[in-house]
Amino acid sequence: MSFSLPENCKIVNGYGPLVGAAAAVTGDYVSLKNYIKAYVVIKYYQADGNAITWNVTRATDVTPTGAVVMTETMRIWSNLACATNDLLVERTAAVNYASGAGAATKLIIFEVDPASLTDTFDCIAGASTTAIAAAQYVNIDYYLVPRYPGRVLTAPTAITD
Repeated sequence: MSFSLPENCKIVNGYGPLVGAAAAVTGDYVSLKNYIKAYVVIKYYQADGNAITWNVTRATDVTPTGAVVMTETMRIWSNLACATNDLLVERTAAVNYASGAGAATKLIIFEVDPASLTDTFDCIAGASTTAIAAAQYVNIDYYLVPRYPGRVLTAPTAITD
């Protein structure tokens, strides 16, 4: 198999890495018009014991017009103790994910199928519904699988509509 992540997936930075600001976090919106699958990858350093609930928001464009929390069920994976293991556990498919209350470095992955979105929506962003404390770090990346075969390096942009 000849798989190369940067050649087979468009990788887009959506947020950070930045320190929390005692507020909810929403990454930049990306358009899924030219993609068949999107993975929202959230890396999160949780310094306190507060549980954070993560979700994906959707909009009709990247500005983001009509942004709302997704209601479509998504596959979700997580590692809630990255310092001690490298195991991703598939969680129950849902519309959001609570990452637990333990202080640790965590990795959460949402799999978004653009075909599951209604005709109105074609843009997404990773987000938290819970405030991220100022001592905690967050990074959100998007890994997008192109709709049409070809070099990802020349694939249409996902950061504009």
